[in-house]
Amino acid sequence: MEQETSLLQKPLRTSRACDRCRRQKLKCDSSRPCVLCTRTGHKCETSQRTAKRTRRQHPRDGDLNPGVHRKIASATHKNSNSIHSTGRAEKPYAPESSASYLERAPKEPQSGANASAIDFARRVFNEEEAGRTLTGASIPGDTGAPTLDNSLWHLTEVELPPEAVMFALIDVYFDRMQWFILIFHEPSFRETARRIISQTSWRRQDLSPTMAVLAVAVIGLHSVLPDQRWPGHELLREHSVDGEKLIHGLINEIRRNLLDISIDCRIEAVQVCFLVSSYYVYHSSPSIAWTVSGMAVRSAYALHLYTKSAKCESPVVDEVRSRCWNHAIVGDTFASIIYGRPSSIDTGLVALHSLRDMDDLVIDPLLLKNEWISGDGMPTTTAGFFAMKYEIYNIIRHILSRFRRLQLRKETIEEDLLAIAEAAQDSEEQLISWRKRVPRLFDFEFWSCDNRLEQFQQQIEGLPQRTKYQAETIILQAATLQLTYDGALIQARRPLLEQKITSSCSHLVVDAIHESLRVATAAALRISRIPVLRFKHHFAESFASLQQFTAGVILCILPTSQPFTTAAHEAKTGIMHIIHASTALGPHNRIAKQTAQLLTELLKVTIEREMSGALRGGLGMNLPKEISETGAILSVEPTRIDHTGRHSPHSRDVPDHPPMSTIHTPPHSREPPHMPQATHDQSRANDRPVQAPLESSEYPSANIFEQLDDTFGAFVMFNLIPDDQSSAWNWGRTVP
Repeated sequence: MEQETSLLQKPLRTSRACDRCRRQKLKCDSSRPCVLCTRTGHKCETSQRTAKRTRRQHPRDGDLNPGVHRKIASATHKNSNSIHSTGRAEKPYAPESSASYLERAPKEPQSGANASAIDFARRVFNEEEAGRTLTGASIPGDTGAPTLDNSLWHLTEVELPPEAVMFALIDVYFDRMQWFILIFHEPSFRETARRIISQTSWRRQDLSPTMAVLAVAVIGLHSVLPDQRWPGHELLREHSVDGEKLIHGLINEIRRNLLDISIDCRIEAVQVCFLVSSYYVYHSSPSIAWTVSGMAVRSAYALHLYTKSAKCESPVVDEVRSRCWNHAIVGDTFASIIYGRPSSIDTGLVALHSLRDMDDLVIDPLLLKNEWISGDGMPTTTAGFFAMKYEIYNIIRHILSRFRRLQLRKETIEEDLLAIAEAAQDSEEQLISWRKRVPRLFDFEFWSCDNRLEQFQQQIEGLPQRTKYQAETIILQAATLQLTYDGALIQARRPLLEQKITSSCSHLVVDAIHESLRVATAAALRISRIPVLRFKHHFAESFASLQQFTAGVILCILPTSQPFTTAAHEAKTGIMHIIHASTALGPHNRIAKQTAQLLTELLKVTIEREMSGALRGGLGMNLPKEISETGAILSVEPTRIDHTGRHSPHSRDVPDHPPMSTIHTPPHSREPPHMPQATHDQSRANDRPVQAPLESSEYPSANIFEQLDDTFGAFVMFNLIPDDQSSAWNWGRTVP
């Protein structure tokens, strides 16, 4: 006892300190385990590397994912060295820009404002001189890992299905989710999953990776349960596994341990929360999804994922951290859009991380031989899709932040309307600038033109099934970027359309409203023509249905404001496209079902009001001023839409529309389904007579959008929170 006290009072110096004391700059002693590690319950280890190299490369506690094995890290490190020799790994896909929405990833925080109270205490009292540590995760702000009971535990809410079933569900996840949301490194995750699935009980330290495996299985099973073509159904029957019961059991097991994995402060806490939130927002309880998505963002902050740490010795770990942080920006921005609430991420702190060309993103060499995929400057991995997706959500986040900072008066005056119009115009310019940088491989307009997509599918017909499946996901990624872009245009133009205007408004305001309606309508028409049935049985099908509903609401304005014109016919055709596609997805997708039901009701009311407006206004031809001031008609001249969403002011061509039967595509299978060119080709146009617009003196009144308000509700997206009692637009209760 006296000897121990003496050591605490006069710590002995040693020529080689243990790893933990070296990292925290503490005075270590020559005994092993050292006194400081013994007191705090940490494992005392002494690395054989030099002190300088160890301090630079060794990560902080909690940074590394213990589930990533050394041999995976070593193999990937070798692959990374070969990548560095080509100079590709350090080159991000998204080019640098002077735009305000692109920031550089911050390094480790230097200012005192970024330090916690416990970090401040360490600096003041100098742990090295004091000879004792302040770690232990007992004081708020302490990043030290808590001492955990490492006893055995097992699942209590569900019995883990046979290994064959779990591996099949993991395969589904990486086929139908990984291309859409990137938060794992597939080879290292599979290695961890094999270790987890081979056991029936685990140590406490394996809780987080086990929950990650269960969350992946939930997403995979939910995607294929309604897909009768999935060969795994036979496997479920062979092992007497009830898919529905298994989903509920797995999700209940995750919920039971959700707080415990947050205590662990590991990367799986971020991954699990994002997957659980994704499941709930579309398929169960959006209220829970909001809370759990917030937990994911908080966990990402706790792990300092927003910094590009130079201490990770494994490129796999560093890449997973980057992927999770980038998706944190995407997920938080998406939640801010659909819930209409401020984002949880500090807009002044965050920045996107560039992605490496990792092995799990490589495009099949057989596809790279195709004339439309190969070529100078063409990407050889799908990292370009994720880079562009992250960037557009970063733009959207800044757009939302700018609109929310506008200090609008209760009674909006012209100055406020002009400020909104200016913000909308700037936002559109940023989005168009992004659109021009989309690689050709992920440009849906490129694939839609000149019958290129059908030709591409014929060219790859003889390739292996897995290669054709990757080709299909590339098309889905291109369609996802197009949906996101057009949805963002609507989001940017919507604030001006929601404002009340009066007859005293200037020409500038009225022109801005006309322009906003034209841009939003053009984007909605493009969304209506995207063949969303290609997303069937992929996790992203709910995302596509969500965008289509928003587009349908926008298109319902035109027939009421400009009855029985070519533009109104275009809009109604687009609405019918969306309703038919949503009906096809509806039997197994609640959001598609809601979309079909709500847009059907909206279309009925729209047609009734279109007839009423036409009878009162004489089809919009030579209206007397007193009729125009009632807000019965607002003329919108249809124009040609180019690939950026811009309108050619001198063109009066209207895109040709196919008959409704052409929107039906074969059910999803592992082989890419045939997609009729007419459903998405916007390059062909026929000359049609265009309805004469109203004279410039006939401005819309304040009632033009109010007459639709009682039908459209919140005028953007249907309520995603059906169990939220505080929602004034609780449409979700109408759908079982």
